[in-house]
Amino acid sequence: MEQTLLSDFNQLLKPETNPSLKPFSIAKSLIINPSTSNHTLNSIFQTLETLITTNPQFPYLHVIITLLSTISTLHHHHFTHRITSVFQSLSTRPNIPPRATALVSTFSAPEMSEGVLLSLCFGSIVAVRLRMLVDVEKFDVRPVVLMTVLLGFSKDPYPYVRKAALDGLIGLCKWIVVDDCGAIKGCYLRGVELLFDSEECVRCSAVNMVCEWGKLLVANIEDKSKRDWSDALYIQLCLMVRDMSANVRVEAFKALGRVGMASNSVLMQTLSKKVLPDLEEKKYPGQLSANHFNLPASSAARAFLHGLEDEFFEVRSFACYSMRTPAIVSADFAVEALDLLMDVLNDDSIIVRLQVLETMHHMAVFGHLKLKEMHMHMFLGTLVDMNSSIRCTARKVLRSTNLIDLPMFKLVVDSLIQSLEIFPQDEPDVLSLLFEIGRSHAIFAACITKEMLLEIDPSSESTWDFNSSKTAAHLALAISAPLTYGKQQCSYKMPSIIFSYAVTMLGRLSIALNEFMNQDTLLAYLSHCSTSTESDPTDDMMVVEDDLTSETNCQIPVTHVADPLEVQDKEYSYVKLVLANIAQVWPLTKIGCISELLTTLRSWKDDLATCFMGPHESDSVLKFTLQYIHVVKLLAKAWCHVMCPLDIVHNELGDLGYILHKLEKRLKELRFRFIGLSKEEASHIEELTLVTFTLILSTFDPHYHESVMKKLLPFKDTSNETSNFVIELTKILQKNENSIECFRVLLDSFSFKQLVLRGDFKYMKAEMDFEKNDWLNPFPFVAGLPVGIPLKIRLQNTPIETKIWLMMTLSKGVNQYMFIDLKQFEGCDKIREFTIIAPFYRTPKVNSFILRLSIGMECLSEKIHSFRDECEETKWVRCCLRDRGDRDANLDRAVRDHRYHPGG
Repeated sequence: MEQTLLSDFNQLLKPETNPSLKPFSIAKSLIINPSTSNHTLNSIFQTLETLITTNPQFPYLHVIITLLSTISTLHHHHFTHRITSVFQSLSTRPNIPPRATALVSTFSAPEMSEGVLLSLCFGSIVAVRLRMLVDVEKFDVRPVVLMTVLLGFSKDPYPYVRKAALDGLIGLCKWIVVDDCGAIKGCYLRGVELLFDSEECVRCSAVNMVCEWGKLLVANIEDKSKRDWSDALYIQLCLMVRDMSANVRVEAFKALGRVGMASNSVLMQTLSKKVLPDLEEKKYPGQLSANHFNLPASSAARAFLHGLEDEFFEVRSFACYSMRTPAIVSADFAVEALDLLMDVLNDDSIIVRLQVLETMHHMAVFGHLKLKEMHMHMFLGTLVDMNSSIRCTARKVLRSTNLIDLPMFKLVVDSLIQSLEIFPQDEPDVLSLLFEIGRSHAIFAACITKEMLLEIDPSSESTWDFNSSKTAAHLALAISAPLTYGKQQCSYKMPSIIFSYAVTMLGRLSIALNEFMNQDTLLAYLSHCSTSTESDPTDDMMVVEDDLTSETNCQIPVTHVADPLEVQDKEYSYVKLVLANIAQVWPLTKIGCISELLTTLRSWKDDLATCFMGPHESDSVLKFTLQYIHVVKLLAKAWCHVMCPLDIVHNELGDLGYILHKLEKRLKELRFRFIGLSKEEASHIEELTLVTFTLILSTFDPHYHESVMKKLLPFKDTSNETSNFVIELTKILQKNENSIECFRVLLDSFSFKQLVLRGDFKYMKAEMDFEKNDWLNPFPFVAGLPVGIPLKIRLQNTPIETKIWLMMTLSKGVNQYMFIDLKQFEGCDKIREFTIIAPFYRTPKVNSFILRLSIGMECLSEKIHSFRDECEETKWVRCCLRDRGDRDANLDRAVRDHRYHPGG
C-alpha cells in the first residue's frame, strides 16, 4: 500500500500534468503515518526538494513548505538539517510569494533578521501578517522593537490580527524583564481599552493581557498607590464577568483566580448586592465602558453571584475556582462565600460540584472553612452522591475540617456510616477518614465509643452485627482515640475489649490504615491494648512506642515524631497535598489527556505561589516543589510526544528535543542544588532521570545512544532496585539491547510513584551584583588589554567544599572561566558574602562589547564529563572604550532588558 501511494504521488507530480492538491494530500498521509519507512520519506523529500528549488513560483509553494516542516517535526529529526538548508537557500531568492516567505521565516526564525519580520508584518497580505504575529516569539527581535510592533497591530482592522498582537504582548511580559513603569502602564491600558472590542476573540485575549500586565504593573509600583492599582485590576476584571460572551466570562473568572489579591473591602463587595459604605464614592483608574474612562468600585458588586448563577456550567465552574485565593487570603470572605457555595452543591453539573468541594478543601487546609449546622445537611449529602469523585472529594474536605461540637461530629460519623452501607467499595477510604478524624477529635470519638459499648453489651439483648461495615467504622474510630495528635487530649480510659473486637477485623482495618501503619504494627498495637486492663491511654502509647521501636521497622503515629511538612503549617500541608495528587493525575498521560494534566499542574503551581507569601518565598521546600512540578510538566509533554505522537495537541507541545534537553537540565538542578535529600527523595529523582534517558533512547536514532549510555553510568550503583522500571532497564543495558522498540516497551512498565518530602534539605542559591553599576556609564577598558569587573557575590546554603566557577562569555564559543575558592572568604555555609575583581583577558578590539557572566557549580559526582551547571544568577555587562561617548546607551539598555533574566 505504501509503495502504491508513493507511485501515485510521483505520477501526479510529473511536469506534463496539471498541478493539483491531490499529490500533496497523498504525501501528507504518508508523512504523518508513523509506520512509513525512511526510504519512502526520503523519496518524498527529494521530490519536494527538487520541485521547490527548480520552480520557486510553483502555485502551491506554501503547501510544499508546510509538508517539509511536517517531515522535520513528526519524529523525523534527521531531515531537519537538510530542510533548514533548503529553506535558507529559498529565503535568499527574489520574487518569492509572501505567504511562502512567511512559512520559511517561521521555520528558520532564529536565523532570520528582525528586518524580515518587519517587512512581512507590514505587507498587504493579512494571512502573512497574522502568521508572523502568531510566531513572533520565535524571532530574535529586540524587545523594544517587538513591543512597539505588537502595540501597533493591536489596532489592526482585522480582529484575528488584533488577537495575535495581544497574545504576543502576553508572551512578551513573561520572558523579558521590563522595569519601565510607564511602558508597563501603557500596555496595561491598551489591554483595558480592548476589553470593549466588538469581537469576542479580541476581548478574550484582552482579559488575559490585562491580567498579566496588571500583575506586572502592581509588582513594579512601590508607592502608596500600589493598593489602589491592585484593587483597580481586580475590579476591572470583575466588570468582564457580565460580558455577553460566555467565553469572555470564563476567561474573566480564570484571570480573577490568577490575580486573587485585592483589599478586603473589594473582595467583600464581589459577594454583596449593595454597594458597601466604604466603597460608595470610591473611584479607580480604569475604564467602565468604551466612552467612560472612570471605574467606580460598585463595578465589582455581585461579581461572584453572577458567575455562580450563570447559565453555562463552564462559567459556574471557573467562578468557584476563582474564589479559592480570596478565601485563603480573607477569612471574612470565606465565611460569606461558603453560604453561596452551599447552594451550588445542588448543581446539575458534576464538574461544578467538584469545583465547589475543591474550593472548600482549600478553605479547610488554611483554616478558613467554618461549617455551621445549617450547612451540614447540604454538605453531607455529597457523601452519598452517585459519583465516586464527588464522594472522594467530600471526604478529602472532612480530613482537613475542624468539627466544633459533638452533635456535628456525630452527624458526620453517621453520614459516613450511611455512605459506607450504600457504597461498600468505599470502605478503605471511609475507615481511614474515621481513623483520622478520631485522632484529631479524640474526646468526641470517645463519647461515641461509650454509646457503642452500651449497644453491644453482652448482658443486654443486643442485635449488633459484629461483621458489618458499621462495626468496622466504629472500631476504626474507637482505636484512634488513644493516638490523638490534636489539641483535644482524651482522658477517657478506652476498655480493652474494644481492641479485642478490632483484632477480629485486622484484615479490613489494616487495608484501610496502611497509610498510617502496616499490618504487623497494627496487630502489635491492638494486641498490647487488648491485654491492658483499662490503663491510661497515655501509658499505652508510651509502651507501644518502646515495643514497636525494637520489633518492627515501620513507624506508627503514636511516636509523635513531627514530620516537618505537618508541623501545624498550612502552607506545608498544601505542599504534601499537591505531591500526593501528582501521582494520582499522572495516568491522564497514558490516555492522551495531556491538556487536562498540564492545566491541573499549572493551577497547583499558581496555588503554591499564593500559599507561600512573605517570608516563605525563599523556602527550600517551596523551591523544590515548584521545580518538581515543572519537571512533571516537561515529562508529561515528552511522554505524550513519544507514546501518543498523533494526539490532537501534539503540535502545541513544542519541540521534543528542546523539551528533553530542558527536562534533563531541571532534573540535574533537583539532584545537585538541593543538599541533604533523603535516600527516598534522591531515588525518586534518579528514576525520573532514567525515564528521561529512556525517552531519548526510544525516540532518536541509534547514533545518539552512545552519549546517553555514558550518562547512565552514574546510576548503575545508585538506582532504586525496588522499582520494576529500573530493574527492567538494568536487564536491557546488560543485554546491550539498544533497539528503539525495546525502550518503548520498557516505558509502558513505568508507574509514577508519590514523592514524600521530609523537608530537611537546603536550597543552594547564588546572587551576583556589580559594584557601582550604571548602564549609562559602562566599565571602561582598553582594546586588547584585560578589564576588571568588580562583583559582589552572595551564596546561600553552599558548603565550603563546593567547586564554584565564574563563566564569562563574550560570544558563542568565546568563554573564560575563573575558579572561586570559598576557603579564602569568611562566612558560614548558610550565608557567605564576598567581593571579587573578575579579570576578563580576551577583550576584543572593538569600541564596546557586552559580556555575559554566570555563576556555576562543578558537579564532581558526574562520572562522564565534569560539567558546570549554571545557577540562576546570570548578568550582562556592557564595557566601553574610555574615549567613546554614550550615543548607543539606549540601544544597549534595550539589549540588556531583553537578555537579563534569571536563569540565563
